Amino acid sequence: MRERAPEVTRFEASCTSDIVGVDHLTHTLKRAIEYFGESEYGRLRFVTKFAHVDHLLDAKHNGKTRFRFSINADYVIKYLEPGTSSLKDRITAASKVARAGYPLGFIVAPIYLHEGWKEGYRRMFEKLETALPDIAKKDLTFEFIQHRFTKPAKRVIQKNYPMTKLELDESRRKWKWGRYGIGKYVYQNEEQEEIKTELGKYLEEYFPEANLQYFT
Repeated sequence: MRERAPEVTRFEASCTSDIVGVDHLTHTLKRAIEYFGESEYGRLRFVTKFAHVDHLLDAKHNGKTRFRFSINADYVIKYLEPGTSSLKDRITAASKVARAGYPLGFIVAPIYLHEGWKEGYRRMFEKLETALPDIAKKDLTFEFIQHRFTKPAKRVIQKNYPMTKLELDESRRKWKWGRYGIGKYVYQNEEQEEIKTELGKYLEEYFPEANLQYFT
């Protein structure tokens, strides 16, 4: 932060793990939030699939930490995210966070094409819009990330979850080079366009003032 001042430097606290899932035991994230709350040129952000947020609500964040939740259609959470908080609980937690004055964001990820996916994601947006307080809708960010997988990830998933419902058929996907030279399988171009169109339509309908930061 000193090197880049007076530019603001943003730090990501969830690049490789979901810290909220354990922070109710450690409170290390809470200390980080309060550290950045006192900084002049630092900002913090993170994302979580968990609803364990009560201990963070009284943190002195001073609006310098963006609290983001990963949300998804009920099907995806039920069958592909076992052990994480339900959509209902994540939305309830997000409402608490908004009332505590945090800037709020949502990452819709992984966007997964399952049977009835259009209606599933519509219901997700509808539930979110109904539950969020108005204060949360004034400075709201969204990030859209389609489902993708690498060859090593596929091997790990199939080894650890041999009965998984996750579709990992490479022949149905498009090969894409990643930023760090690691290839991954993403949806075909036509499917990607359909995802952007459908979810973009829902975002415009339910959260017209929100900022869509990217689709990838």
